[in-house]
Amino acid sequence: MKSLITLLSLFFLLTLSACSMMGTSASTSDITFKTDVDPKANFKGYKTYAWIGSASILNDPDNQWKAPGFDSNAEIKFLIDKNLRDKNMSEAVQNPDTLIGYALGINMTNLDYKENTDKTFKTLEAAPKGALVIIMVDAKTGVVIWASAAKADIQGNTGEAAKSRLAFAVKSMLSSLPK
Repeated sequence: MKSLITLLSLFFLLTLSACSMMGTSASTSDITFKTDVDPKANFKGYKTYAWIGSASILNDPDNQWKAPGFDSNAEIKFLIDKNLRDKNMSEAVQNPDTLIGYALGINMTNLDYKENTDKTFKTLEAAPKGALVIIMVDAKTGVVIWASAAKADIQGNTGEAAKSRLAFAVKSMLSSLPK
């Protein structure tokens, strides 16, 4: 349990430094992924899961963020459920093999160095970022056996393009689950 609390604390810090995959363009070239897997875990033995929760963090002191027009937490949970079912895992009410959780973060105050076409050097500009982190925990041991993070620019945040980028990110993340 202590390792789970430590891990969730790390996820909160990660999500504050990044942000969500919401975008007006269906382009996904800006989305990057990182995955860690416990090499000792026997993923063939994991058939069921239960939810341990979720967290959302918004760092937006100037109120620039606009809601995407849908419930992003419900959409993420739906996408994770769908992708886990596609991997022949089912949600269990009792005695699950694994526990699933995620954290979503948006940082509207992020700054990045960008090429300035009028100058020969880079300038510091606003570059809102987002992150989604999904974890899988062995239900018996409480050890995190798989974690994946996606980071992206916020290109806008509405409608079907946002859902499409979110679906791409979740599918890409869960495709890294060992078979």
